[in-house]
Amino acid sequence: MSSRKEQKERLRAERIAREQAAAATKARHRRLQLGIGAIVAAAAIVVAVVLVISSGGGGGGNKSTSSAETGAQAGVQTGDAPWPAEYSFLAQRLEALNFPEQSDVGYHVHDKFYVYINGKESPIPANFGIDPQGRFIAPIHTHDTTGIIHLESQKEYPFTIGQVFDIWGVKFTDNQIGGYTAGHGNVLQVYVNGKQVSDPVNTKLKAHDVVIVGYGKPGSFPTSRSFSWTTGPGAGL
Repeated sequence: MSSRKEQKERLRAERIAREQAAAATKARHRRLQLGIGAIVAAAAIVVAVVLVISSGGGGGGNKSTSSAETGAQAGVQTGDAPWPAEYSFLAQRLEALNFPEQSDVGYHVHDKFYVYINGKESPIPANFGIDPQGRFIAPIHTHDTTGIIHLESQKEYPFTIGQVFDIWGVKFTDNQIGGYTAGHGNVLQVYVNGKQVSDPVNTKLKAHDVVIVGYGKPGSFPTSRSFSWTTGPGAGL
């Protein structure tokens, strides 16, 4: 009896040892798979970052975007002018800006924008801020290429010049527009109704402001322009 009992105990111990060894081997394989997966993921991230840096720095064409940015800067264009309306990240930027809901009833004003790059007027695209699939309209948007910016929301809101470029999808800071950065004899200056502003990004817009954004050599762009809201392209707005 004792020998059979000892044999059973021995067999049981051997079975437990085999199970433990198998479990340890499985765990090692799992860790190896996870390690390989982490390496592959890290390599993919590195490749993505390299692609973003190589395509987005210093003005590499009007389709260069900074997709590594998030929030209100997601997908902003960092290439050369002219810049089309950027739609791929529009919903993400709009959500981050947290505007009041769009409405042409509560608050509805218009401003006129001009953009000059190296002495040439750069077009402002139609329908920026308007989702091509018709799902939404941002409170800041255009309907045509006249440079008239529509500011529309359920209640009065202090929209800024920087937010116009956010919705357009163009990189804009106090010293950069798109792929152009002030320096080496070039300046970035912004004038509102003929007066230069010191903090363009955060300058609040009022009804019928005329805004000039100019990049290039000093004197290569105008600092004021006359515009009639009664006879010009914005008549009646």
